[in-house]
Amino acid sequence: MTVPASLRMPAPDAITLDDIIRIYEALRNQMPAATMVPGGPRRADRLADILPHVDALVLDGFGVINIGGSLIDGILEFLDEADARGIAVMVLTNGAGQGAYASWQKYRNWGLNLAHAQVVSSRDSLEAELPSLAGSHVVAALGPAARPLGLAGELTFPSDGDGLFDQATAFAFLGSAGWTEDHQNRLEQALGSGGCELLVANPDISAPVEGGFTAEPGYWAARAAHATGIVPRWYGKPHGPSFDLVLDRLAAHCGRSFDRRRVAMIGDSLHTDILGGGAAGMQTVLLTGYGLFAAGGADDMIDACGITPDWVVGGF
Repeated sequence: MTVPASLRMPAPDAITLDDIIRIYEALRNQMPAATMVPGGPRRADRLADILPHVDALVLDGFGVINIGGSLIDGILEFLDEADARGIAVMVLTNGAGQGAYASWQKYRNWGLNLAHAQVVSSRDSLEAELPSLAGSHVVAALGPAARPLGLAGELTFPSDGDGLFDQATAFAFLGSAGWTEDHQNRLEQALGSGGCELLVANPDISAPVEGGFTAEPGYWAARAAHATGIVPRWYGKPHGPSFDLVLDRLAAHCGRSFDRRRVAMIGDSLHTDILGGGAAGMQTVLLTGYGLFAAGGADDMIDACGITPDWVVGGF
């Protein structure tokens, strides 16, 4: 099923929390099934309160580690406390424009003591499937500021010009920085002509920044699906392969396997972090002091969406 025709899409510079939830709900038929926690979530004031209940943590990026270009106060101390308790840490981000290496460098510059192997991007999930896709498609990488995928015969926008929209049979949407309404119109014309696939490396509808929300690839993909009737292929949270990938890399990095119920997915989004982590069999922690629910409304949305985390935690 595709996006309902009745869905109202906001302008990219006027996205609200209600819009974000409404769009995610319109895409629920393409997401894993919701998980319900009997009796509702447990509550804690500080993330450190959950540490006795876990052996490993998987952190979202935006809304947990940083808001826009600013590190969230308390994250460094929290990671130090987790390390002192011997709790393993991974990062799973839907930021796919530059990939995991660029995210790792950013975190290292901010003082996070993480190895490159501890950072996984939704782009990694897409790249794992690219060999089979490239054999049957002419792939165009979309995202004016994104790093190309490096495929033989790959087209990239804008370096290969507007003509790539007539040549490509699969569009890999990597990042939305620099994406415009004109770009979107060309993409929708190509998809509407038939025979093309849309591969979305970042399913996020939006990300929190100072004073509002951005329009991420998931937003533009939802608009394209709404306009053309296509069903995108999604990579990253909440979809299962990204969680399998981060858990496999967690085991490889630590040299041992983990019980998934002793691994906590910490994030600020019900529809990506909590839904995806719960469907993957992990504990889930909704962080409400920052990110999507910084202004409140988390409990109402939990009730309305039926996506229940194991924990609701205010902050660090």
